Amino acid sequence: MATRHRSEATWTHEDALVKGNPRRDRAWVLIVLVALGAVVITLSWSRLMGIADVTYEYRICQEPLTKESSWEQVQAAACDIAPVGDARLTLWAEGDQQEPDVTAASSWTFEDVPVNTSATAVELDVTDPATSVVLAEPTNQQIRRALTGDAAGKIWSANVGARGPVTYWVLVTPAR
Repeated sequence: MATRHRSEATWTHEDALVKGNPRRDRAWVLIVLVALGAVVITLSWSRLMGIADVTYEYRICQEPLTKESSWEQVQAAACDIAPVGDARLTLWAEGDQQEPDVTAASSWTFEDVPVNTSATAVELDVTDPATSVVLAEPTNQQIRRALTGDAAGKIWSANVGARGPVTYWVLVTPAR
């Protein structure tokens, strides 16, 4: 009489043959399931968070703007595209500080930013003091946020908010 393997059920026939190696046969299934789970979680997270490249265009305005300013007031403020120069924009995404991936003549672009989270903020460091700085959404034609400045008017910051567009205008009104 053959002895039973310890993993073999006691109700099987004692002459029954166990085919294959259970350890070898089950390992690949576990690896495939873990890999599939990782892929599904990654794709779900990136879709949920709305990972995208976000561009902030630098503009200088002739009149100060506030959070309550209408789009007509933005147009009346004569906000023209300006060269970035020595101005620096930093993005804070979920507690991590990010420098722009691309700095063009008049804009900053941050790659792979989670757009659908409320944990995104910006910090603008300008060389000349400013009276006001606001973030505007040109696609929705509205002011999104007014940035808060330091006492010198050179460092401005604000939370961007959740579910925003991928293009913003940074509207700066220099101090006179």
